[in-house]
Amino acid sequence: MNFYAAQDQARKSSRTLLLLFILLNLAMVCLINLLFAWYLWVNDDPLSLPDRVFLDYLSWERIFIVAAAISLLLIFAAWLKWLDVKQGGGAVAEQFGGEQILHSTAGAGERRLLNVVEEMALAAGVPVPPVYVMRHEAGINAFAAGLGLTDAAICVTKGTLDGLNRDQLQGVIAHEFSHILNGDMRLNMRLLIMLHGMVFFGELGRMFASSRTSWWVDSTKSRNSSRGYLVLLGLGLMAIGWCGVLLGNMLKAAISRQREFLADASAVQFTRNPEGIGGALKVIGGSRFQGHLNHPDCQEAGHLFFSAVMPNWLWSTHPPLNVRIRKIEPRWDGEYLEPEPLPEEPEINLDRGKPKQEVIDRLIGTLAGVELMDYASAEDVNQKQSTVVETDLYGLARDPYDARVVLLGLLLDGDSSVREKQLQLITVQDKGLAERLTNCQSMFSSLAREEYLQLIELSLPALKAQSANQYKAFKRLLLQVVQADQQIDLFEWVLYQLVSRYCDAHFGAVRKRENRNKSLDALKEPYALVISMLAYHGNSSDEITTKAFTRGAGVAGLYTLKLVAEEKCNREALAKAVTELAAATPFLRQRLLKGMVQVVRLDGRVLPVERELITAIAAIMESPLIGLDD
Repeated sequence: MNFYAAQDQARKSSRTLLLLFILLNLAMVCLINLLFAWYLWVNDDPLSLPDRVFLDYLSWERIFIVAAAISLLLIFAAWLKWLDVKQGGGAVAEQFGGEQILHSTAGAGERRLLNVVEEMALAAGVPVPPVYVMRHEAGINAFAAGLGLTDAAICVTKGTLDGLNRDQLQGVIAHEFSHILNGDMRLNMRLLIMLHGMVFFGELGRMFASSRTSWWVDSTKSRNSSRGYLVLLGLGLMAIGWCGVLLGNMLKAAISRQREFLADASAVQFTRNPEGIGGALKVIGGSRFQGHLNHPDCQEAGHLFFSAVMPNWLWSTHPPLNVRIRKIEPRWDGEYLEPEPLPEEPEINLDRGKPKQEVIDRLIGTLAGVELMDYASAEDVNQKQSTVVETDLYGLARDPYDARVVLLGLLLDGDSSVREKQLQLITVQDKGLAERLTNCQSMFSSLAREEYLQLIELSLPALKAQSANQYKAFKRLLLQVVQADQQIDLFEWVLYQLVSRYCDAHFGAVRKRENRNKSLDALKEPYALVISMLAYHGNSSDEITTKAFTRGAGVAGLYTLKLVAEEKCNREALAKAVTELAAATPFLRQRLLKGMVQVVRLDGRVLPVERELITAIAAIMESPLIGLDD
């Protein structure tokens, strides 16, 4: 299965089908225009205008007015849906009955799910997304929702936890991560918004058809006659609206099917285990409930899910299970599996040992576009992945309250006077938090620098479990602690950026996406500064620094760049430069980030400061960090 060919094919098909979706909306505008012209024609007084014919009611002025009104209604309906969607993936999951789960309160099956999600996020170079469970759904299903990496969330049903073993669950989660990395998640949100406008017109027609009001009644006609025309107008709107919904569902299904094939291929490539996702699909086919969901809003959002929410529906948003399975396992015997998960295995727990290295290496290699023919030796793996010591800090990082302790502890200054000032600031806001932090200080003193970033990334989902007021208060405190010594160093900037970029959107602070920089020429200066800073921080000699810079410039296609002087590579200049790069088009962002990765990897090692710096840059650019560890 050629993953990259499938990706290219699906993207081309999706662009064509999205164009058809837009044309469908225009067709609805035209049909509704004709319907209103008919209503005015039949409802007009024939005695005052005996020579009027139907075409007289289709003047360009009237067409423009009706079309403008319809367009405004479509935009209004889409805007209402946008208000729900822009709150982030967590809000979408809660809309469908999902409840966020945390390690501190999760059962064995839920902890297994959290560990699998953490594995995938670590390997894919993206923050760990919040995880939700639809506890009242027995069908086997899952979805990823959100508008980007910063507000993504993963939700699974209770049936998924109960019916799949660990490998099958990993296949499902890999499928959902592919939707996040391939941009499908944002496309799915757009389709959800677009379809809602068509549903709106169907509901508007139903309201007209059942109307008992008399304010539309013409004084020159009988009340019954005018009301009859109004009912017919409503029925016409219903027919147009629901025909639009039907055709929209067909187009949505066609788009979704292309993306599902791509996501299935991605899951196989990510895990190198076709039996994982293949087995999950077989279990769905053998399950009594399959992927069926009872929540009333799930039908409209059926394209978000891993499997069809209405199995065997004519215009299903997903390919038939047998077709999906045969693309993964061409020699499949046609037999489905009963939902009988394997006995509980010892879980891969990030606070008790290293992540599952084989899966991590496979995922990293595939995401970087590299086929790993031989797995690294244990010694090589230890050099690539930082050791996670046995400590309670990893448990604290997963708790909504104690995650704040971990992040504040990482910011405590080595200077005793500054550290005392920081603790005083924390005490003023929350005395209990300060006491908790004081009791945990010994844990931070024995912590290796390689572990800082992992702790930050594990803390982010827990922070999202706070209330909006709690988060705002914590973020103010975080900034005060950072500025306690009247300066902001690189690590403090990294930590604050990661918290802001991956948590703000969850609490409603949505940043405007800008794609104003569409050419490399406009990005030469900021890119030169960023890769210069990366080169200075990762290399010990001038020769290697220059070589790393040249490699990064060449990968991005900017061969004439010159190394920026080290004294000009400060935090303020870096922040400004990265902001400019973040305003580039997605294709350019991907290209530039690939060059940065090559700068960091030139000497064959990735220092903690390099990893922290490029992770924050990727967060600001809202791009997955691919290829750093292959």
